[in-house]
Amino acid sequence: MDEEITTELVRELIDYAQETGVFTWRSRERRWFKTDSSFKTWNTRFAGKITGYLRRDARGYPNVNIKILGRLWLAHRLAFVWMGEELPDQIDHINRDSTNNKWENLCASSQEENMKNKSMHCNNTSGYTGVHWVEASGKWQARVYISGKRKSLGYFTGLEIAAESVRIFKELNGYSEGHTYWYKVAGCRCGSLDNSDPVYSGLRVINLSCPFHGIEK
Repeated sequence: MDEEITTELVRELIDYAQETGVFTWRSRERRWFKTDSSFKTWNTRFAGKITGYLRRDARGYPNVNIKILGRLWLAHRLAFVWMGEELPDQIDHINRDSTNNKWENLCASSQEENMKNKSMHCNNTSGYTGVHWVEASGKWQARVYISGKRKSLGYFTGLEIAAESVRIFKELNGYSEGHTYWYKVAGCRCGSLDNSDPVYSGLRVINLSCPFHGIEK
């Protein structure tokens, strides 16, 4: 459990460079070792050296892992412990790079918020987040996760139209910009916002009855 590790313990064993997200081993006192020989050998070999290695989870997402006292820890969770922050249920990498553990790139989030900021799975074959081919129907299914549950947005004959339905739903429900992309389809009747304010740049007015961007029934 995360509760078994403390800020004091983590700071005694490793250093964390907030600006780079890199962890390094600290020199250890004699009390950590059974013999003088192992004490000298460990510090000669590891003290001051970068620690952590990449490991992919079951969904293919890479994370930096660090082994402390016989147990693997996710580096971004160790960063929160090292900083003396309360460990949240989920930690979000703001720029969606799960290997970038700079302090400025980490923020506490709920599972739902974290899912909204997820990048495309590495095993995605359509090229679009939330879209996959369904052999039985011969169509593309569009789906999203919201409130911890999978929600289907329908089945589509066109790949880009399926991708658009995902993009529209996510834009209207607060998902991060990098979660999917906007695709312009010839013949679209949706309007655009003519607004010089950079906050609104790139946004469009969605016409849900649009044959291209409206949700297919």
